Amino acid sequence: MREAGYGFRDFAGPKNFKTQAKIVDLAIKSAGSLTAEPGIVIDTAYLVLDSLLNAPRGFEFFSRFPKEEVVQFCRLAVNSREQGIALPVVCPVCPDYPETGGFSMSGGIGYAADLVLNSLPPLINFFARRNLKFSMEIHVADVEVFNPIILEYSGETEESFLSKIASTTIKISDELSRLNATNFVFVTQMSAVFLREGLDYKTLHNRNIELIQNSQSGKLIRARNALLTERIKENDFDYFNTNEKTMFVDGELADYASYGDLIDGRAVILSPDASSAVPAYNFLRTGHDGKLVNPTIYLYKKKSETGRFL
Repeated sequence: MREAGYGFRDFAGPKNFKTQAKIVDLAIKSAGSLTAEPGIVIDTAYLVLDSLLNAPRGFEFFSRFPKEEVVQFCRLAVNSREQGIALPVVCPVCPDYPETGGFSMSGGIGYAADLVLNSLPPLINFFARRNLKFSMEIHVADVEVFNPIILEYSGETEESFLSKIASTTIKISDELSRLNATNFVFVTQMSAVFLREGLDYKTLHNRNIELIQNSQSGKLIRARNALLTERIKENDFDYFNTNEKTMFVDGELADYASYGDLIDGRAVILSPDASSAVPAYNFLRTGHDGKLVNPTIYLYKKKSETGRFL
């Protein structure tokens, strides 16, 4: 495996990779149950192994619910290979808020979308190693206009907020053209995707807020506390009172849960925003009513040699 390009410490032995071995074995069994083509099973298993041991810098694969996410990822990957279609990937991005925190808007590309665009080459190379093409939809979160706290602290009206979202969407599209990526990466506003799928965002969001606020799940409570800490650290709450902070965090977790309902296991989610909220794509789905889990890749901010975030 060292010769195949996997990096190990000099004294690493089998016991160091017990968890990874279990997940790869799960991937083999999952892919094997879906196809009789040995090549597809092997390629899918190696893709999962790559995600565990040889992921591109700044990417974290399937870390919140690894078993459930890997099983669904195998379903998507096997279907893509058998049907000769690209692996579906979706990517929710925030409006153009300042990277230093807060909610003032400029109508530019925004740091989250910029991070995604800069990370396209390593993602392409990652999947290309195993001969798997992907297509991506970038969804700009215009639904945040429905959050009264964000609207107040952005200083925008609904009309001006949505106008700047439209500007962000156009600029991302222009950048995709410059990168010659428009044949496999597309951008649209998130509300249009909910509408396309026949889902009412407000209904989903209100239901998920209620579930979150009434939940006694230790995992959910830890995620809420971690997200609160993360947002305070990122200076997003400088002007919030205590009640607003709690309301905002519950609302953000409901945003992620609602997006998880929208995707419903039909694509891999590439998430470039708050790491503490990532479990919310799935923590109202795992083990509930047969709902499909969303395989999720978290995208960290990366520093260049100059120290600037890319």
